[in-house]
Amino acid sequence: MNLTTEQKLTINNALTCLEQLMESSPLYKVNAPEFTSPALATDYCRLKIGTENREVFLVLFLSNQHKLICADIMYKGSINISIASPRGIIKKALDENAAAIIVAHNHPSGYVAPSAEDISTTSKLKSACELFDIKLLDHLIVSMKEAYSFAEQGLLN
Repeated sequence: MNLTTEQKLTINNALTCLEQLMESSPLYKVNAPEFTSPALATDYCRLKIGTENREVFLVLFLSNQHKLICADIMYKGSINISIASPRGIIKKALDENAAAIIVAHNHPSGYVAPSAEDISTTSKLKSACELFDIKLLDHLIVSMKEAYSFAEQGLLN
């Protein structure tokens, strides 16, 4: 499906409005999304950042039961690069009292295979998480149509 820039913007604005309405509901904390499979996280992340026209780095901060505490776009990059800082991610995870995280970034090109930099960043983040007893559940690379899961590929073991 080829969407115009205006259509993508309209969809993103509608999603943002719905998200704000949902998060302002008192029931949201009770009924927060629970990420029990890579597929659920992938769908959520594709909706959240899959249509971005530059690379962005999203972090899902999760409870012990893998319920969403908050989702934060922590870094924005250019058309083909987004630099994520493990330090900033760990600090936010500790501030949110997160037991686990899922990180995701998009590839606007649509090609979701990880780059050497993606693999290196994931390795550094995994090591940092282990120091603070925070579980890195997955690193997803998403586009509008496809996704790549480091966990499903066995790259987080």
